[in-house]
Amino acid sequence: MFKNQPAGLYVLSLANMGERFGYYTMLAIFLLFLQAKFGFDAAVSGQIYAIFLALVYFMPLIGGWVADKWSFSKCVVTGICIMFVGYLIMAIPTEIRSTSSLIVLCAALALIAVGTGLFKGNLQVMVGDLYNDPRYSSQRDSAFSIFYMAINIGSMYAPMTATAMCNMAMKGQGLVYNQKLPALCNAYLDGHENAADLVATINESGMQVGASLGEFCLKYIDTLSTGYGYGFGVACVSLIVSFLVYIIGRRAYAQVITDKKSAAAASAVNNGPEL
Repeated sequence: MFKNQPAGLYVLSLANMGERFGYYTMLAIFLLFLQAKFGFDAAVSGQIYAIFLALVYFMPLIGGWVADKWSFSKCVVTGICIMFVGYLIMAIPTEIRSTSSLIVLCAALALIAVGTGLFKGNLQVMVGDLYNDPRYSSQRDSAFSIFYMAINIGSMYAPMTATAMCNMAMKGQGLVYNQKLPALCNAYLDGHENAADLVATINESGMQVGASLGEFCLKYIDTLSTGYGYGFGVACVSLIVSFLVYIIGRRAYAQVITDKKSAAAASAVNNGPEL
């Protein structure tokens, strides 16, 4: 499967693996982030999650249309840059339980969806175009097996990384993650939670309330949100790696870009106005 493959396959696969690692790192904690930082219940969080995924899967249609009019390679690079800005915005700490923070989050999600649309499908087209060369045409199917293997490797380690970032932030503040506490803390701050239940859950986790229960709840949610922000920061780093791999390895797939330009130029001449 790995024999007689062009070098461009491995460059593009690694670039895609970096992007997918960042995406799945974000996705692994996204629902938990919404529930912790904004106090949303499972239904509202699920709706936001579903709308975001719908945009992510729809935008490659627009990305393909843009690439046909512009450039596949430029779309890939632009997509990486736009996604980076989106993840960076999510990584920057903002006020918890705030409408303005939610607006900022929605803007970041829109950027990630647009960037994914420009990047995802167009990179796969470039992989396929590597096999227009008769030397490699018989290896097209195995090439995409390798390509999707790289995606699976990136997605496999993403959740563990996200968890590690969250635990690091919590440990730094002397806190421990308990899946019950984000909802209990938000409910308490909204005046809907029995203090005894909250204190019992805190004690079960081996933590101390400290000055006041309200202050503990704010600290817990803020620290947990910061930990999720670290996960989004990891996504930023993974996109930087993806960008560097794509740019540094450009020579390996340069022929694809050249062929695209030649085909576009020929099409423009053939479809030009008749004299």
